[in-house]
Amino acid sequence: MRVIRAISAGLLAILALVALLFWATAPSPKPGQLLLLPKTDFTKQRFFAYVGPWGGELATSTRLWSRFADAMIIDLKRFPANTKISWRWPPFAPRNGAGVWGYNWVAYDNYAGGVTEQRVEPTRVRDLKVFRQRFRWSIANRWGDANVLTEFYLRSNATDVEANRIEIGWFLHAPAEMRQFFDSSRLVGAYVDPTGRRWTVRMFDKYCMFALEKPGDLPEGELDMLHAIRWLQQRGLVTGDEWLWGVGIGAEPITGLGDMTLHEWRVVRQ
Repeated sequence: MRVIRAISAGLLAILALVALLFWATAPSPKPGQLLLLPKTDFTKQRFFAYVGPWGGELATSTRLWSRFADAMIIDLKRFPANTKISWRWPPFAPRNGAGVWGYNWVAYDNYAGGVTEQRVEPTRVRDLKVFRQRFRWSIANRWGDANVLTEFYLRSNATDVEANRIEIGWFLHAPAEMRQFFDSSRLVGAYVDPTGRRWTVRMFDKYCMFALEKPGDLPEGELDMLHAIRWLQQRGLVTGDEWLWGVGIGAEPITGLGDMTLHEWRVVRQ
């Protein structure tokens, strides 16, 4: 009987600790802000936001928790600027193949199925004249970590959001787990962007990944994505017949607790 009571007391203590942790780390919006919960979206003008804990939904043990784990706080006046993305997951990476608990993102136009308030028509890659972004972000990752990723898809037509020919992404912050996956993928080559930054480019299936040649973060800067697309065309990975829709930026939670704040994000596409 004493053993049962001790076990029960221990379980209650654990539940109380979990409840306290859940309450203490829950994001709380201020006046003028919106709390965006998992599997919900938000749009303003040409921008879109979505909380997608798809990795947590794959496992029975975390499927229920995935309804509460991630969130965004959106500044209604400044969006997409000043968007805060938070996550609360176990202190280990998921074993779901991708190694992330999901992707919580802000997008310019229809990056992955979201329809924006002001629609931007898809553009044929060969007709692109300008496609760049400027960003500034920070991350609080003392008790957990996440990839900071910006990416887009090139599709085979202008109407089917699932017709992805290639996915192209830049890892602006890559924890050790991600870097290990990246380093094991097929090497495409070394790319030097117009600012002189050197990137290693690798492929995994249809996913083309850019990561800084010297591992580290890029918390602020500009990406000339059209320059990178033309470089990929020279290597036969892009034909120019594809359609470009939108581009996203956000966090892929890997472990524990943390948050990423998107202080500034601007996209130009012509």
